[in-house]
Amino acid sequence: MKLGTTSWLIGENFLDNARLVEGRADFLELLVYTWDDAWRAKVSRWLEGLAALNLEYTVHLPTDTAANALAAARFFVESGFPLLNMTLHPLPGWRELDWPSLMAMENLNDRVEFHTRYTFDLTHSLLGQPLPESYYPHIVELHLSGNDGRLDHLALDSNTLELARPFLRRDMLVCFEIFDPDDALAAVEAVRQVGTSD
Repeated sequence: MKLGTTSWLIGENFLDNARLVEGRADFLELLVYTWDDAWRAKVSRWLEGLAALNLEYTVHLPTDTAANALAAARFFVESGFPLLNMTLHPLPGWRELDWPSLMAMENLNDRVEFHTRYTFDLTHSLLGQPLPESYYPHIVELHLSGNDGRLDHLALDSNTLELARPFLRRDMLVCFEIFDPDDALAAVEAVRQVGTSD
């Protein structure tokens, strides 16, 4: 099991966030909201520094349009930057596009669409539509955060951690999408102590 955090802990700069979690998490989820010339230039500047750290990476592809998500995915493939996974929201038109093999679909509170590789956001499922059990064998990454019954991305709570236990397998990527650095790193430690279910 590899444990990671989102790259949005102390602002948008991937490298600053990576340095913060290096040695405390196994990977960093590079959170990309959109894709344009400005973002491409920023990410291009950060890649060499990221590769030099003792850290692995996933990427959360842009959440605005399928075309931007695909452009970002192609950028990472063409750069040769090593990734563990690429997470995609079920954006309109995504099925018509040719995605890299590392792409995994994520469930949203109000939208669940099947793909052969899946990023399961447990908190989205708790606050909205549950993920069908038939999807479970396809899960390659688990997203966790706490919730208060309305909002997610809060500090990890004991109830969510308990519900996550069956998914904590040796081969699972577990990303804490918690935007407070202390809470995110506390969640990493809590799950590290719990261990895997297999």
